[in-house]
Amino acid sequence: MYLKSLIIVAFLAGAALPALAQDQFVRPLRPGEDGSARIQSSISMTLPVKDDEDAGAQQQVALRSFYKAAAGSCAMVIETVADTCEITGMTTNINGRDRNLGGYGGSQITVTGQITMKVKFKANLSKTTP
Repeated sequence: MYLKSLIIVAFLAGAALPALAQDQFVRPLRPGEDGSARIQSSISMTLPVKDDEDAGAQQQVALRSFYKAAAGSCAMVIETVADTCEITGMTTNINGRDRNLGGYGGSQITVTGQITMKVKFKANLSKTTP
């Protein structure tokens, strides 16, 4: 019985040895890849609308606020987790609502959008401290 167990253990160890002897494969970067990653961020903001002012001008103000927030997102990513950041794509959508029901609420413009950023993460983020 002891000999049978010893043979089984030797067989299992021999079967696992080729797997243990292999080097870990790390896929090399393809042409055009530079080790960067993509981050997507969504922003939604609602601003009040003044009924006695030009609606187009107020939409431009709302869009300008969105674009400033988008630029600030890239700056915040660099400040916290990345060495580089580049905005590679952006979508925006503007909706106007009249919430002035019964004299309450008021009109609003809502700007929503998606920002795509190409980043290189800071090297020290992948290291764990004991």
